[in-house]
Amino acid sequence: MKQSKEIKEIGFIRARALDDLANTSDEEVRNEYREAGQDMAAIAKQTHDSLRDVVASAMRAKLASAKAATTASSARKSTSRARPAMERLKEILAETFMREPKVAMAFRDGKKQTDEDLATVYDDLVRMGVIKPEDHGV
Repeated sequence: MKQSKEIKEIGFIRARALDDLANTSDEEVRNEYREAGQDMAAIAKQTHDSLRDVVASAMRAKLASAKAATTASSARKSTSRARPAMERLKEILAETFMREPKVAMAFRDGKKQTDEDLATVYDDLVRMGVIKPEDHGV
């Protein structure tokens, strides 16, 4: 995409201004403001307030994005397909663990898995694509 002559010139001027600012010491900047009759405390407060507003705005945008992603993820989870009956679900999991030796699960202290645990494992394996519900008539 072609850039207009004006956009190129503005970019050049902006780059030179940033270079000039980067090469100017803090003391030189303070002296320029003093010579112009500016109140350094007011400028510092204005800069602090501006930066705080920019950071707060960025944080709000990031939070809104995370909230939207969470909402979308929750919507996908809630619209998931129905699970098979618990006995069939157990059979599917057993078949999957036999067929896929790299897929395993462990429970602490050798405790027995609850039906809820197994349902969660099933849902996770479906999301990962290890189990395809349509292959099992679900």
